Amino acid sequence: MQRFAPLFLLVLLIAVDAAADTLEGRVVRVVDGDTVIVLDAVRAQHRVRLATIDAPESGQPFGRRAKEHLAGLVAGQAVRVDGHKRDRYGRLIGRLLHQGQDVNLRMVRDG
Repeated sequence: MQRFAPLFLLVLLIAVDAAADTLEGRVVRVVDGDTVIVLDAVRAQHRVRLATIDAPESGQPFGRRAKEHLAGLVAGQAVRVDGHKRDRYGRLIGRLLHQGQDVNLRMVRDG
């Protein structure tokens, strides 16, 4: 049995990594115009950075408006995140979907 332990661990790590690509939960906090915190089914929080967009930070011009707009779209809502990778801060980078709508694209379109 012990000789199979490394193989089991490898299979488990691959399965966990594959599952990390898609996240479903509820947005419990909007950090700024391109970052949210999602609470999953086991009540774990995940910091998610919206891929392919860059909104102003809260202290920059229009930063508060970007945050408010994103909050209006997804705060308290059920979402799915199609993750691509993690950044150097450990945030999952991905596409945020709410009711089938691409929130990343919506943020860009809305300006």
